[in-house]
Amino acid sequence: MYTTINSTRQGDRAATPSGFKRVLHDTERRYLATDAQAVIYRYFLTEEVPFEVVERAILEAVSLARLKHSAIDAGLFDCLVDALLDDRSFEIQETASERLYPSSCTLC
Repeated sequence: MYTTINSTRQGDRAATPSGFKRVLHDTERRYLATDAQAVIYRYFLTEEVPFEVVERAILEAVSLARLKHSAIDAGLFDCLVDALLDDRSFEIQETASERLYPSSCTLC
């Protein structure tokens, strides 16, 4: 599953390139419930949340899911997005080795 993002907003420094496609990595899909994945793709398509905030929220969601050993649902994902919109320095604490997983696939 992937989404195509067409961002042409002027002055948006976080704008994604036109025709950009974001594919969730297997690790991300494993730790994000299907409803959370749907929310992510909606955010990418509607651009209601800045791209870098969604990316950070995905990273934080996967980190949290790994700590609690269960998938993150849409409600919790939205809470992470809200926390990041309020404070961009928000981060779930863990060791650097726990945070590493192969990056998602980006297609142009």
